Amino acid sequence: MNQYPKWLLALNFPNILLAFVSMTFLMFGGVHPFGDVDSWYWSFIIYLITQLLWILPILTFFFSLFCWGYTREKLSVGTAIFGWAVNLATLYCVFA
Repeated sequence: MNQYPKWLLALNFPNILLAFVSMTFLMFGGVHPFGDVDSWYWSFIIYLITQLLWILPILTFFFSLFCWGYTREKLSVGTAIFGWAVNLATLYCVFA
């Protein structure tokens, strides 16, 4: 972890932390942020989107570090900020 600046790790850390918090509610809390439908097809699509709400921030964390390692600093910071946006959207869907 010495190859990454501390500010980048501080920017990326909430992506992991908030993803695990929202994962707890989405997987084990019985929260359905997009509601329930009768069709099995749409129910499966909603399930996949719901799972992406906690998987995507974790992926953005690792992709951001990967981009920094390949000297793509702007892409790395942009990816971390995108992870923040997904986390905020997830928290809004869960608690609103």
